[in-house]
Amino acid sequence: MLKRHLALPNALFLILPLLLAGCTTYSWPDGSQETVFGVVPEEENQRYEEERVDGVRYRIPDEIPEKRSE
Repeated sequence: MLKRHLALPNALFLILPLLLAGCTTYSWPDGSQETVFGVVPEEENQRYEEERVDGVRYRIPDEIPEKRSE
């Protein structure tokens, strides 16, 4: 009886991280955040000088950013 009682919490403990694996949280300059499901995060591992060459790019909430040509 005890094993059946613990089955549901154990199943939820295993399934919830899998559901969150496909989401990305974007933080906007005004401090607001948005969680988007199924959108791959942009590569943000550039050096400071490389970011300056690209210029400032603003993101609009609820719109998927266009791909940059590099």
